[in-house]
Amino acid sequence: MIDPLDDLGRPRGEPSTEPGVSGEVCIRAAHVKDRYDRLWVRQHASASPPGWHRSGDVGHLDAEGRLWIEGRLFHVIVSPEGPITPVGIEHAVETIDSIALAAAVGVGPRGTQQVVVVVVPSDAPRRPGLASDSLADEVRAMVDVDVAAVLAVPSLPVDRRHNSKIDRTRVARWAEGVLAGGRIGRL
Repeated sequence: MIDPLDDLGRPRGEPSTEPGVSGEVCIRAAHVKDRYDRLWVRQHASASPPGWHRSGDVGHLDAEGRLWIEGRLFHVIVSPEGPITPVGIEHAVETIDSIALAAAVGVGPRGTQQVVVVVVPSDAPRRPGLASDSLADEVRAMVDVDVAAVLAVPSLPVDRRHNSKIDRTRVARWAEGVLAGGRIGRL
């Protein structure tokens, strides 16, 4: 089931199987864990509704009942228009021939966050900074949300535990610092 997100990007507590609705993925299966060992707060938060496990992933079900993962709950961008998930933006941007990798992050306070796309161009720049106007225009043309800024970097950091997962939290902190006038140092 999917627990739809409210305007602040939080699950509402009303899981359903309605297609096309983005929210936290709730799982029930014989092989799913029965509890967290000695992590009572996490256990309580993850086991509602009873018999279901809250995964911390965000996704939606399509009309055929297939599950599409759109990122992690804590990576949801909460804009003035509501919650925006990063994975669809990233996949669309990565279809641009000159882009090797992309990360979509939110910059600013929750509820007023702006979408920032950080890209690794195929001909990666030596130093991070604003993407060229032409590349920024290409990125904006590929997505159906407003993009406040497009930044280009030589590489994106990955989560220490999973070498393939982009560390969006680190990318967001860096992008926010750069856009606030801070030093453009290494990501």
